[in-house]
Amino acid sequence: MVRTAGVPNKITLEVKEKLQLLIDDLKTSLGVNELDANQRIKMLQIVLQYTLPRMKQATNEVSEDLPLFM
Repeated sequence: MVRTAGVPNKITLEVKEKLQLLIDDLKTSLGVNELDANQRIKMLQIVLQYTLPRMKQATNEVSEDLPLFM
């Protein structure tokens, strides 16, 4: 069965919601306010990998030779 364009993937949405709940529970149980700045940054680095979409590497390759002057 094919999804129509613009409709989010149901499984991905469910996984993201579960991860967000897990992160919220972890945040309250850890006492983020008690962590120092380095520990907070490290925790953010780890958590953001699972919550934010990854960016693809952009390239500026030209497939054909274009004249410099016209």
